Amino acid sequence: MPTKPFEKENIVNLDDILSKITLKKSVEEYPELLNKNKTFEDILIEKFRITQKQIDEALIEQATNNIHIGDILVENDVLQETDKAKALAIFLNLEFQEHFPYNEINPKIIRNLNISFCLQHMILPIAEDDLNVTVAVSNPLDTISIDDLRVILNKNIKRIVAPRDFIEGAINNVFERQELADQGKGLTADDDIGGIEGLDVAHNLLQDNEEAPVRKEVTAIIRRSITEKASDIHIEPFEDRVSVRFRIDGRLREVRVIPKKYQSSVTTRIKILAKLNIAESRLPQDGRITLKVGTREIDVRVSTLPIKFGERIVLRILDKSGGMPDLDDIGMPKMLLKNFKTIINQKHGIVLVTGPTGSGKTTTLASALMSINKPDVSIITVEDPVEIQLPGVSQVEVNEKAGLTFAAALRSILRQNPNIILIGEIRDSETAQIAVQASITGHLVLSTLHTNDTAASVTRLVDFGIEPFQITTAVVGILAVRLVRKVCQTCRVQTVHTAEELGLLGLSAKQTEGKVFYKAKENGCQACKSSGYSGRIGIYELLVFDEHIRNFVLKSSDGASLKRMCVQRGMKTLRDSAQERFLKGETTLEEALFATQTESDNEVL
Repeated sequence: MPTKPFEKENIVNLDDILSKITLKKSVEEYPELLNKNKTFEDILIEKFRITQKQIDEALIEQATNNIHIGDILVENDVLQETDKAKALAIFLNLEFQEHFPYNEINPKIIRNLNISFCLQHMILPIAEDDLNVTVAVSNPLDTISIDDLRVILNKNIKRIVAPRDFIEGAINNVFERQELADQGKGLTADDDIGGIEGLDVAHNLLQDNEEAPVRKEVTAIIRRSITEKASDIHIEPFEDRVSVRFRIDGRLREVRVIPKKYQSSVTTRIKILAKLNIAESRLPQDGRITLKVGTREIDVRVSTLPIKFGERIVLRILDKSGGMPDLDDIGMPKMLLKNFKTIINQKHGIVLVTGPTGSGKTTTLASALMSINKPDVSIITVEDPVEIQLPGVSQVEVNEKAGLTFAAALRSILRQNPNIILIGEIRDSETAQIAVQASITGHLVLSTLHTNDTAASVTRLVDFGIEPFQITTAVVGILAVRLVRKVCQTCRVQTVHTAEELGLLGLSAKQTEGKVFYKAKENGCQACKSSGYSGRIGIYELLVFDEHIRNFVLKSSDGASLKRMCVQRGMKTLRDSAQERFLKGETTLEEALFATQTESDNEVL
């Protein structure tokens, strides 16, 4: 008989079933809640900080649309998806696993399944014996798919609960390894690589079952990059091989080597997908691939560059379904966040976010923009390209070939009389001048600059031909941002640093007294994909223009002098922010130094 949606069952003993996979307990157990007839709502209130008022509001909504209360709370941003899964696991007395080593799952276990079924129901078999199959599910209340799986596999089903995102990554990984095994581990010397031209882009990458080995190789590379949350794919030809590297958490790592003989075919395949000229190999080209990976929409920006041994290709991956973090949750310190909110709520002026490529400028600006986006406010952006789609915002994409430059777009935007203008980047004098004029005439202008810190942005504006008196009139604040890798909380290792090492980050013995320091574990673990780091977190420096700053800029535009004066008046620098992350155990000394090495060099000078 099928299990009823809210019927409790005993915790599955996995020891006998998972002979090839060791599941590591990664979340707290709640023995005090088991077998005590707690309702699902009781568990949410007691363990996940949900209030009775939020429960009551969700129950009212449930009465009209017949959606599970957990889904309603997630949709209303009251409950995290992972916490919903944990609560259901507790309620049903099921095992919950935040991570499990899906690289050890034998691909033969999915031999009778297709990827569409697994993705649609977020369900994946992970181990089996003669009688039972253990499956990971994100929604243990979905008894229909469990019954379907029982019929397909003709075995009893034992469930464990895991986060939806992790199951999606596991599905991706296992099906990719099954495909590679079926085709003899990828490209071989005997593969037929003909007939790859004239193909349409796959509607859904995860369901791309084209047989040509080169097509499958390109599909596997893109698919794996999305699974591992890479931001870029670098395909680089050398004299005897073609290297494939992923940029994950800001660092490049080689993940694949393609035989030299298939270089031309792989390049051609990517050009076809990006609608580029496959006959042109002497000039750089830019294109775009739009794909669906399961239920997610992925935009891939493609850039080719002729080098000595062929064409170097970089694919930048933009996940349109990734969601926009709330400004309150982006990781800014409380006082800095309060001051930043103050300056972005000004009626006019320029707010700049500065940092190198990949430092989080675009995400920070987009989060800021959504925090001030109201029905009575008109917002227009001009970007190159539009990376994040913002609801309720008019976004213009630069097209220089057609003559739609930043400056040309800005002149037209001003005639539309918006309240707020976002400029993707100030990269020339004309754009800078128009931005200043727009701010002076009553518009709030948000934009980015490529500089090392906040004070250097003043020097850059002067280089663009902006007079100091214009800077003091227009600019209301400058935010510098960097991203540092977070040390993996699952496998991090305690370590000891010498006073000399800590001094490199500007830390004194008094500041580090009683603190526990961590380093990344060599070769990491499954949770961090063997890197020792998992995710990134921001460090910040905010320069708010007050009368003292304006008076100084009117006399001097020297960035180093301005910074010294700001520090003397209490401004926290990027280094100070990196110190705080390190002392809290969020990152390592090496990462904190790497993120602030430019600042260190400037101080030495």
